[in-house]
Amino acid sequence: MANKPGLADLKKLRKLAAESAANAVSENVAQTTQNKARLNTAGSRQAKTATGLPAVREQPLSLHDQTLFRQTMRYVQPLKDTRRAVLPPVPMAAYAILRSRRAAAQGADPDQRPAVSDLFTPAPASTDPESYLKPGLGPDVIKNLKRDKWPVEASLDLHGATLEQARERLDQFLQSCLTHGVKCIRVVHGKGYGSKDGTPVLKEVVRRWLAQFDAILAYTECSEQNGGSGAVQALLKK
Repeated sequence: MANKPGLADLKKLRKLAAESAANAVSENVAQTTQNKARLNTAGSRQAKTATGLPAVREQPLSLHDQTLFRQTMRYVQPLKDTRRAVLPPVPMAAYAILRSRRAAAQGADPDQRPAVSDLFTPAPASTDPESYLKPGLGPDVIKNLKRDKWPVEASLDLHGATLEQARERLDQFLQSCLTHGVKCIRVVHGKGYGSKDGTPVLKEVVRRWLAQFDAILAYTECSEQNGGSGAVQALLKK
């Protein structure tokens, strides 16, 4: 006849079940700890490989730091959405293009120069070597110009300019006067007192240039109070 399990056997079975459960929990905890250690080691290696420095774990802010941050940011307000697109900077153009744009904005074309000669000598008006009259016009034009029949509306001073600078400035000045419908102008070229050897350079050259511009109908030397031999008064066609 088989023996029936008694109270002692039941206690023994319960003890074995409890020990088995405890061992399973311990094994799970150990396995989890090992997995975390492996992940941390791999992460540290990756961070060190990427930056060349050992990875630093981010520590949570302390209560004091959180309070200090809130005090510092208490007056800060978020920016409103302006719905503006932030575009990338425009690439810098080549120097030649920038120079051309700047010249065009100033009313000049760097690729075009006035087609005038420094050596051209116009035929004098009548017997006056200080005046010029476009062929086909009557001598009364010079007389009226000297009598200030047409008031001077614009003036250009070329003192201190080189020949190339004077050429460009004169061309720009005349183009601007024509654009704005100016009828009478004054060009101050100086008397040449500051020139090398005291020989006037701009005085002769500027007058030769003026006689070659199609827009110039006539010019004459200014009166003494308006510059004398250091300036000319010219009449433009409209």
